[in-house]
Amino acid sequence: MGGRARGQGARGLVVAGLLALVPAACGTGGARPAATLPAAVTFEVEVAQARTDRVARIVQLQVRNTGPLDVTVTGARLTGTSVGGATDEDRVVEADRLRRLAVPLDATRCDAAPDADPDAQVALDVTTADGRAGTVVVTPTDETDDLRRIRGEDCARAAVAAGLDVRLSDELTVREVGGDVVADVTLLVRTVPDGPHVRLTAVRSTTLLRSPGAEPDWAVDVDSAAPPPDGRVVLPVVPARCDLHAIAEDKRGTVLGLRTEVDGVEQPVFHVAASDALRGALYEVVLAACGLPTGSGG
Repeated sequence: MGGRARGQGARGLVVAGLLALVPAACGTGGARPAATLPAAVTFEVEVAQARTDRVARIVQLQVRNTGPLDVTVTGARLTGTSVGGATDEDRVVEADRLRRLAVPLDATRCDAAPDADPDAQVALDVTTADGRAGTVVVTPTDETDDLRRIRGEDCARAAVAAGLDVRLSDELTVREVGGDVVADVTLLVRTVPDGPHVRLTAVRSTTLLRSPGAEPDWAVDVDSAAPPPDGRVVLPVVPARCDLHAIAEDKRGTVLGLRTEVDGVEQPVFHVAASDALRGALYEVVLAACGLPTGSGG
């Protein structure tokens, strides 16, 4: 969506109210049509993904009730070219108020063209205080182009995984170099038989971790056609910053971005996350290297 979404307005636009009939008992056991939603039930919706939700693959639907009636949203479905998901979480959304719905994402579909528009829509199941019910379909905004980024990351990860398995080892070796504490983080790499030709060309630094060299990122050259004999790529790590607040409030400091090529085509950066055990050990190393009390990070 990106700039195209903003051209449609600052927030999501109501496309249509698709009215679902809710049967109610009649005196003879028959059913009478329930009252449908009034036209005044309208919403604006924005899709956003917090940095803390990326590993869990959750997006937030920021739903603003732009109508005059308080309503209950009983479910929401996000659909699009490649990315979608649903939730049955209930939320009372008062008139002129905003509520957030957490939507776990389904597996991303990578059959669309890489530059395809996300074409997202959100269907909100809604009831009113007097029992009227229906579904309102909204075209959401995506101010930071999160859906396009998610698709790029997920599809790059899948393309690389078809030819090269890459993961972080829980092993962490700590040593001292010239009076400085250096931790060796290990990437485990393994060629996938009959897969595409994959090259891992760089590992990006994070808000907490960087290379000891002049460049913050780690330049590597791993080729699926000739992987390291021991299947290991060692990344020497030093702290990127030493303020205690940044360490204590860290969200993505132990998630490493990978730059790759598949069959000669550069892929969007995707990430590998440290396990809980490795993340804790890295926090302790950063604290020790910065001369801060250990046990106060993460």
